[in-house]
Amino acid sequence: MHNVCWATPLYAYLRMCNASTLPKVVLDCGAGGSEPPLSLFSQFGYKIYGVEIAENSLMESRKFGFEHQVDLQIVKGDMRSMPFPDAYFSFVYSYNAIDFMTKPDIAVSMSEITRVLRQDGLCYVNFLSVDDQETWEPFCNSGPAYSLLKSETFAHFEDDEADVYFKNYVLLRKEKRLTDKLFEGRVLKRAEIDYIAKIK
Repeated sequence: MHNVCWATPLYAYLRMCNASTLPKVVLDCGAGGSEPPLSLFSQFGYKIYGVEIAENSLMESRKFGFEHQVDLQIVKGDMRSMPFPDAYFSFVYSYNAIDFMTKPDIAVSMSEITRVLRQDGLCYVNFLSVDDQETWEPFCNSGPAYSLLKSETFAHFEDDEADVYFKNYVLLRKEKRLTDKLFEGRVLKRAEIDYIAKIK
């Protein structure tokens, strides 16, 4: 039985990847968690890899892989210095992960994504918008974002602020998504900016 991926924006990215003639080799940056999106790509015949800095998230993804008999190939590592050679991947994405870092570290991570992508490769990255109402609380001092990444809160971006990371790309899709989220009896406005781009 196929697993349904909860990360719905990745389906649009997957359609673009499927239309590409590049080899099906994909990397997930921030790949851990109890429902890793890499399982979606494995169902379409991709050679899948992931990098994850948080030990707990890494263990959750390995448990998922074992239970669903999927070899996710997620390694412990840091997307600011990824353990992969230049131009190794046709497709690289980071879903709901890059915004845990400080903006200087996001710039480094975006450089790393560019480094490991081959020519004409596709990337997907989503950023939190300044219009988001949910993610302004400071991180817990004992949590992985604070202890591993030295971040105090999520990074938030103005509508065009993240464009600077895509100077070496052709933008294929940019979308600001505004959704209502019901949480503890309150409706919160979730606001994210998605990019899908092809490296030049």
